[in-house]
Amino acid sequence: MTDELKVEEILRESFNFIVRKPVIIVPMLIVLLLNTALDLFLPSFVDLPDQIKSIEDIMPVLPSFLSYLVISSFLLLITYAVANGVYPLIVKNIIESKEVELNNTLRRVLNKAPTLIGVAIIITFIFSAGLLFFIIPGVIFAIWYFYTVPAIMLENKGVFDGMRASKEFARDKKYKTFLLLLIPLSLLSLSGAVAAVFETLSLILDSIIFTWISIMPAYVYIKYNTIEQN
Repeated sequence: MTDELKVEEILRESFNFIVRKPVIIVPMLIVLLLNTALDLFLPSFVDLPDQIKSIEDIMPVLPSFLSYLVISSFLLLITYAVANGVYPLIVKNIIESKEVELNNTLRRVLNKAPTLIGVAIIITFIFSAGLLFFIIPGVIFAIWYFYTVPAIMLENKGVFDGMRASKEFARDKKYKTFLLLLIPLSLLSLSGAVAAVFETLSLILDSIIFTWISIMPAYVYIKYNTIEQN
């Protein structure tokens, strides 16, 4: 038996997880705080010129800037991969009316950290390459692998098995999955406008939106996998 994705219901029910358990935004809040801290620490590691009028102005510090960019990006990717891995387990616990314990959940996620980090690196590379050459392939890759983390965390799959499971699961759900990606990401652009005036409020809003984005594939994977297997 199959059932078509109901986008409005998924958006609403996924957001309700945050309303019921606001504490679950903490992992994504930590990721965003780390991102803010890395931005603040940049001047301490790279002596950027006060005024940059041309590429020649930054050439003396370009090696140190690129090194900092690579290291900070990799650190953020690792942190995000682990934080993202928390949500399939949290969603499963809430659906089953179990207690949400972030510490215990994090310990379970750390056991799968190498897999989560590996798949994050691969998907980021594939997605970036797709966007670099043509936008459409990047979007297609994002849709195919939207459900990879739930497949890994809920079914104990490895990197490539998780990616294959996600692609197969998304096969007949491409358009609805695209909408599930597009709507929250559109809200992030609005949050960016808020940041110009209220930076702290924007940080909280971004944490909520990123948490929402991480919850959706887990919720869909749990609910519609059960439906399809019946």
